[in-house]
Amino acid sequence: MKTYTIKGMGCTGCATTVEERLSKVAGVTTVKVDFNAQKAFVESKEEVSLPALQKALEGTDYTIKKD
Repeated sequence: MKTYTIKGMGCTGCATTVEERLSKVAGVTTVKVDFNAQKAFVESKEEVSLPALQKALEGTDYTIKKD
């Protein structure tokens, strides 16, 4: 499992949106977003690149960075 910092989330609904978008990335098996910690925990079958995760959040106010 890899941990990422998410910026731009203002509510728990935002966390749900981030979870939904990241879970659609090829290879991702599980995503859990902790709104209070502003973190995303991502499990995958194979290596998933940060640019692929960033692309999933394009068009939103959210940014993702590896911890």
